[in-house]
Amino acid sequence: MKKKMILIFVAILLVLAGCSAGPSEDDINAISTSAAATVEARFTADAASVPVIETVDVIPSDTPWPTSQAILPTETGVPGVAPEGCLVASLSWETIPDQTVLATGEYFFKRWYLRNDGDCTWNQEYELIYWNGDLMGGYVEYPFTDIAQPGETIELPIQLQAPATPGTYTGYWMIRSRSGYVFGIGPLGVPLSVKVDVRNEDDIEYGITSVEYYMVREPDYGCPANVDRTIYAEVTVSGPMEIRYQFYQRENDGQIVKQKKQWLRFDEAGTKTVENLWRLNSCVNSQPRFFSLVILNGETDNPIYQYPEYMFVNDCPDLCD
Repeated sequence: MKKKMILIFVAILLVLAGCSAGPSEDDINAISTSAAATVEARFTADAASVPVIETVDVIPSDTPWPTSQAILPTETGVPGVAPEGCLVASLSWETIPDQTVLATGEYFFKRWYLRNDGDCTWNQEYELIYWNGDLMGGYVEYPFTDIAQPGETIELPIQLQAPATPGTYTGYWMIRSRSGYVFGIGPLGVPLSVKVDVRNEDDIEYGITSVEYYMVREPDYGCPANVDRTIYAEVTVSGPMEIRYQFYQRENDGQIVKQKKQWLRFDEAGTKTVENLWRLNSCVNSQPRFFSLVILNGETDNPIYQYPEYMFVNDCPDLCD
């Protein structure tokens, strides 16, 4: 367009030259001013037709991007939100339970056994990823080495090392799918965890870290002549040890029945379950009953610790003639 305006300007000069001895300085200035105004007006009109693009200042942030979260595109187009019912996991069992005692610098294997409760298959493109807390010498990613169809259980083992300084250390891990979804276990999708009690070699004393009860009724309901209740005690210890134990059964009137004394051996930190059967017939009252696990001195068989009691109510009425 600018080139065209210049050609017009030259043509006007030629016409003027043919009509007289030559254009005056005032004529040339006037023509130049008119041509320039025409070009400027044209450019102004063209610029007005171009859309304005707004610019936004980018403010740098001191907060790094959370690299442990998925940033890959997903099939649904919504990052981080898995299809409903697809990625659901539950913890079936684990080694190195919480509060396991380890020596400083000790290598150990942590194994989680997860059940695939969703409707999507887990394959070798899935990964166990470090999420937060103490890494303890582990890698940030562990690809799955097996496949778990819906309803199947898979083992996820990792090797870690206890830190060189005594203390309590906790690390958290999650699962990442092949599409970048990150999920945990249970209804809330909580991370898997490793929690260890690290001590100097000379300060290590293993012990019981927890005892949890639960009961199974046989039959599930109804009041036949006899109703069996099996009370289970899940005993977790922090390292290799041997336990001498006994069950106490206490009636509502305070009468205590002491069951057989037994040994329970652990070759490493972990959880084992012991049980006791309590049978009630139809002629007993429906008052509450109490049950507890008692730890004995291995040499004298004297009680040294009694765990809190488990209580249940006899839900069958008195049926004696």
